[in-house]
Amino acid sequence: MANKYRIRPRDLAVEKIECYIIEHQMQPHQKLPSERDMCKMWEFNRSTLRSAIHRLLAEGVLYNKMGSGTFVAAPKLVRNLQDVKSFTQVVEEAGKNLYARVVSLKTIESTKQISKKLYLPLGHKIIELVRVRGVDEVPILIETSYIDAEKCQGIENYDFSVNSLYGILEEEFGLRLVRGYEKLSITYTDANEATLLGIEEGAPVIYQTGVVNDENNEPIEYFRSIARSEYIRFASVLIR
Repeated sequence: MANKYRIRPRDLAVEKIECYIIEHQMQPHQKLPSERDMCKMWEFNRSTLRSAIHRLLAEGVLYNKMGSGTFVAAPKLVRNLQDVKSFTQVVEEAGKNLYARVVSLKTIESTKQISKKLYLPLGHKIIELVRVRGVDEVPILIETSYIDAEKCQGIENYDFSVNSLYGILEEEFGLRLVRGYEKLSITYTDANEATLLGIEEGAPVIYQTGVVNDENNEPIEYFRSIARSEYIRFASVLIR
């Protein structure tokens, strides 16, 4: 009679990879052996090994770089849903190196959705800032911010690959962001988003949208972002 408790090949492959990381004292961002070498070491077929790798990718233990291989992931960032800290602050408090790239920074006309969120007339001039942000050169999220252009004239002269948006708004324009609301859901990357994040098209990501207000409770920023769930998690304190 077959042993009904026999470990599945994929689960065994997961254990082998995790043990390899521990035994070799691998650090975050160190590269694993190639799939071919791992199959040879542990006598797995390619499909079993890939299934194990996909599971560890989903759990945030590993990450892929397109064309480069599979690497050990760093511990996830924790984003507190009850504060309005910028991504810059979250990364710095975790003791990690911030990575940021400006995709676009331009003036657009307010759409119906933006006008509704910022209480502005349709067609009003809006600053749109799109950035890819991450840790240690690994892209984690795509963040799009919309701000009333009249409240931050000249903001396009700042380099937001090195400057914090919230920091500039407060220090240069006197806009201190102190409260807001946000919603979380799951979505899937399109071709452009997948390219920017270095992942497969159609991969599941966390979709976040919200509005942040100043001390006078006036809406200053409407934002949308998508984040790779293997690198960041969202937490909140529940009080009865």
